[in-house]
Amino acid sequence: MRALVAAIACVLLAGCSAQRSLPPSSLVARAWAGQEPPPTLQSWAVVQFAWARVGLPYCWGGTGPSCFDCSGLVQRAWRSVGVRVPRTAGDIARELPEVPLDQIRAGDILWWPGHVGIYAGSGWVVDALDHAHGVVRRPAVTPHRAFRPLTSEPSSAPERAGSVALRAR
Repeated sequence: MRALVAAIACVLLAGCSAQRSLPPSSLVARAWAGQEPPPTLQSWAVVQFAWARVGLPYCWGGTGPSCFDCSGLVQRAWRSVGVRVPRTAGDIARELPEVPLDQIRAGDILWWPGHVGIYAGSGWVVDALDHAHGVVRRPAVTPHRAFRPLTSEPSSAPERAGSVALRAR
C-alpha cells in the first residue's frame, strides 16, 4: 500500500518545486486513524455538490453548469450553500481565512499555486483538473495551503456526517 501511495505521489508531483505542505500521505493517514475533523452540514453539502460534478469536462473560465475550471467549481460549490467565494485561486488565497494543514476538514479549499479544489475527506480532493481529465476525484497529495470560507454555521455537524466515507464511483 505504501508503494502505491508513493507511486501516486511521484506521478502527481512530477515537476513541482519546493513545497510548504504536509507529507504526501498524511491526509489519508489522518483519516484512516480517525483523526479527521468532522465537516459541518454546510461544508458537507459543498462536498456533495462537487462530487456530483465528477466526470464533467474542464473548460477554462468555466463556472458551470456543463463545464468548470478549478476555481469555478469551488466558487459554485460554495455558492450552492449561499457562501461567496472569490473567483480565482489567487483571490481565494488573498481573501479567505487560511486553515492550518493539520486542521483540514471536508469542504475546505485546498490550494496549489494557480489551482484549487474541494477537500472531500478521507484523503481525497474533487477538482476540475485539466482539459484531459475534467472534474475528478483524486488523492489530495501535498496541498500547499488550505482555506475555509467564513460561515455562520457551527463548527461541526452531527457525528454521522463526519463518518460518511466517500466511495469511488
